[in-house]
Amino acid sequence: MALHIGEKIKARAKELRIGPTELANMINTSKQNVYGIYKRKALDSELLKKISLALKFDFFSAYYDKQWQKSFQEGQAFYQTKTASVLKEELTQLKKDHHELQEKYDMLKKLYDLTEEKLKGKKEGITTSPSKSIRKRSK
Repeated sequence: MALHIGEKIKARAKELRIGPTELANMINTSKQNVYGIYKRKALDSELLKKISLALKFDFFSAYYDKQWQKSFQEGQAFYQTKTASVLKEELTQLKKDHHELQEKYDMLKKLYDLTEEKLKGKKEGITTSPSKSIRKRSK
């Protein structure tokens, strides 16, 4: 049986509860043209693209050879699996990097705190020492 793309479009619109007037507005045409589309066995690719976007469905897939489609889906599944494994590896590396950076941050924070403590101690020693020495001289 030959493909009747108009019937497929009509069925998808009905599934989404989109009437001819609403579909016409979505693809910037008249309601009468939509009724004409429903009757057509074939459409030009630009119009089919507009309708596919409006109804959120790939009507071009209706034309794919079933074997080609199966091969494509298998290839896509392999790519997605490969992509998932690559992403897992990247995630593992990022976790490792994060852990190393956290350790470095902790060490730098300790070093900063110790430096602040040492500087605070020196400032207190500097301010008290000269005043003591000044007092000794004046006596």
